[in-house]
Amino acid sequence: MTHILHRAANAVMPVAVGGKGIELFDRNGASYIDASGGAAVSCLGHGHPDVLAAMHKQLDTIAYAHTGFFTTDIAEKLADRLIEDAPAFMATHWEPWRPAATNGAAPNSAHC
Repeated sequence: MTHILHRAANAVMPVAVGGKGIELFDRNGASYIDASGGAAVSCLGHGHPDVLAAMHKQLDTIAYAHTGFFTTDIAEKLADRLIEDAPAFMATHWEPWRPAATNGAAPNSAHC
């Protein structure tokens, strides 16, 4: 029994316990190709050593600072990178408080 209201109310969902590359693994040992990323999610794969190292480095520095009160060096670096590649009509600023921008950029911050 679950206390989570899943998208399909009566579904019995497999319990994901791990992942590597493009695969997810459930607690029964079954593997699945992870093609379930949302519209604003970058598919980085699971367990890539470069991504994990960048995430650990950032977590060792600071895990979170509310954008209403603070900025961080990594957020500034990410904004510079996003603006650098943006079309001219958008190349002035990045709005990290917008949910779509923040959710989509979060995994990408590990690449900066």
